[in-house]
Amino acid sequence: MKKLAIFSVLSLSLILSACGSSGESKITPVKSGKKIEDIHGVGVSSDGITYFATHEGLFSTKDTGKTWNKVGAASDDLMGFHLRSDGTMITSGHPGTNSDYPNPMGILLSKDKGLSWKEVEYTGKIDFHLLTSYHHDPKVIYGFNQMGTGQYGAGIYSSTDGGEKWVKVEPKGLPSDLHKVYSLLVLPENEKTLLAGTEEGVFISKDGGNTWDVFDDSRLITAMTLMPNGKDIIAYSISNMNQGVMISEDMGESWTSIGLNLGEDAASAISVNQKDAKQIAVSTFNTSLYETKDGGENWAQIITSGKLK
Repeated sequence: MKKLAIFSVLSLSLILSACGSSGESKITPVKSGKKIEDIHGVGVSSDGITYFATHEGLFSTKDTGKTWNKVGAASDDLMGFHLRSDGTMITSGHPGTNSDYPNPMGILLSKDKGLSWKEVEYTGKIDFHLLTSYHHDPKVIYGFNQMGTGQYGAGIYSSTDGGEKWVKVEPKGLPSDLHKVYSLLVLPENEKTLLAGTEEGVFISKDGGNTWDVFDDSRLITAMTLMPNGKDIIAYSISNMNQGVMISEDMGESWTSIGLNLGEDAASAISVNQKDAKQIAVSTFNTSLYETKDGGENWAQIITSGKLK
């Protein structure tokens, strides 16, 4: 697999911090030109609003960067931010200065698009850097804890009831350093089949993350999710031949590019509007944000190195 400068870029993801909120619910306009620190996740809602989780809270734009909003009052560091297929949000991370949450924040859930968050589990115990859910049943959640000791140490945590109860496994077959895992996806065939994009290639598990086998050692997938049809995978893929946003209609066996070659940068998260498959948002490790509303024919860069357009 091609060893790109991307790995030094991806190492930025290891220096991630915190986001969340227990403050008053509100939406506040933000001026263009504002600088933000880190983008830890992105989600396009079914009403066309693009949300992005940062070191200082949740932000949004509904018009491809013409206007911006801060969502919620708190400025927590939102790690592992994930917009589920039912429109609810989950996140983890660390509390900001105006937050009542313990550090780390564990699993938080929002049913009002980030205006308020509810503590679910592991508050004060775990900071999940990767969270994902099963498209066909969002109550099934997987989280990567990439560091920690003892009872709450590194491993894969899974829940089948929306996050109330969890099972931890120490994955066998993945890179021993879980910081080398950049993306995680539950495949549509069943809730226990997972793909993981790692520095050593793409791995597959068919037992809920307990054991892993190499699936594609020629490819690095830094971000991935399912298309609204619940079948096709959309991902940021890097191989010896090409790189960019790609779609697979055969569970990762082959890929078709829809553009957005980021060069030495790479996607940190990707999201698709569940009611409009042509609206796609991609955040990057260099704190940029791109969006297309025509399925990849044209991409607009609306955040550049942390600066809002």
